[in-house]
Amino acid sequence: MVFHLQVILNSLRSLGLTVSQYEINNNTLRILPAKWRAQETTLRTSKDLEAMPLEELVGIFTVYEQVIHYDENNASNHV
Repeated sequence: MVFHLQVILNSLRSLGLTVSQYEINNNTLRILPAKWRAQETTLRTSKDLEAMPLEELVGIFTVYEQVIHYDENNASNHV
């Protein structure tokens, strides 16, 4: 995901268009599926989206995804 987004951003920059870090992060959060809504809300209220690098945002997503996966596995093992 990050690679594809970087390619798009580089293409926009080569055309002379600029996209703020806030726009990048805000649009990334907007496209998340519904099961990520709690994480999206937490990030919007607790982090500075203008200053957060995309790599940090993706790192947060990766950790959250691992937690969800772990929880789903544990729930299925206890049934």
